[in-house]
Amino acid sequence: MTDRRVKTGIIGAGIWGSNHALALSTHPQCELSLICDLDGARAKALAERVGCGWTDNIDTLANSDVEAVTIATPDPFHREPTVAMFEAGKHVMCEKPLATTVADGLAMVAAAEKAGTKFMVDFHARWYPLFMGAKGYAERGELGDPVMAYARLSDTIYVPTKMLKWGGNSGPEWFLFPHTMDLVRWIFGREPVSVYAQGHRGVLDGMGINSWDTIQSMVTFEGGAFCTFETSWILPESFTNVVDNRLTVYGTKGGLELRNEPSLWVYTDRYHTPFASESITRYGKVAGGQYDSIRYFIDCVAEDITPEASGHDGLIATAMIEATLLSLAEKRPVTIAEIFERAAVQQ
Repeated sequence: MTDRRVKTGIIGAGIWGSNHALALSTHPQCELSLICDLDGARAKALAERVGCGWTDNIDTLANSDVEAVTIATPDPFHREPTVAMFEAGKHVMCEKPLATTVADGLAMVAAAEKAGTKFMVDFHARWYPLFMGAKGYAERGELGDPVMAYARLSDTIYVPTKMLKWGGNSGPEWFLFPHTMDLVRWIFGREPVSVYAQGHRGVLDGMGINSWDTIQSMVTFEGGAFCTFETSWILPESFTNVVDNRLTVYGTKGGLELRNEPSLWVYTDRYHTPFASESITRYGKVAGGQYDSIRYFIDCVAEDITPEASGHDGLIATAMIEATLLSLAEKRPVTIAEIFERAAVQQ
């Protein structure tokens, strides 16, 4: 670790932008300088909480002397601030999903390449110990070649109805699939080839939220390995956790299974497990995989390291989700190549 501190800004002062601020304001290699949000009152409140400057104007951040910027705007609104920061010569970490269209993702990756600065997508699930352990088994060859996987990541209905104000502009596919689709691709070490999906709508639409209720997407990878990805936004709030996350992987030599839930089971007014994304503050800083990935990005800037979880990784995850939605719309298998061909025409 170098002694250099990286002057950093944040775009987005909502739920996850607050996590960015908690991670960066307690990281010794970071000097958190400026928080930007279109809602000036929200930017000011978060800035005062962590002790830095704030603005409601993205140009102020672009023209500032910050080196690196993390972006935590809602899912559909990543392209504009990301491209603007690259045009200003900044290093950028963008929250998942990279974008909600491959065309936008291609523009963001092109802007990064033109700028020649660092670009990372915050697939923070890669930093959770259980998933890192699963990747280790695959890397060491203990599972053999990948054959099949099942990945579930679902939320209770609390998320689209109470936690997010913009759920109808996203959906479980954009909010949750990026995690699992990136993880399985990362563990498999194979590229996706084709997608076939089924889904259900009606519950959230009936509540005025324009969203799929639940989706299953079967993705075939190079070499014939496949994974069924499952996601839902309508689990009942009585579920023990806000999140239901499970992963099973089978290879030619072995397999693994995990549930990424806390080991802490609580019996108070109800039986539950704590939400893993809630901040845990101890020893002077917040702890958890969702913070480690953000700090890692700053370390990469300080030490001139190319980040893992690249813009290209984000682009492939976006293509898998876009293929899922096209498969749902047209009720047929869709190739990843077709998605990129369509995006090329749109640009």
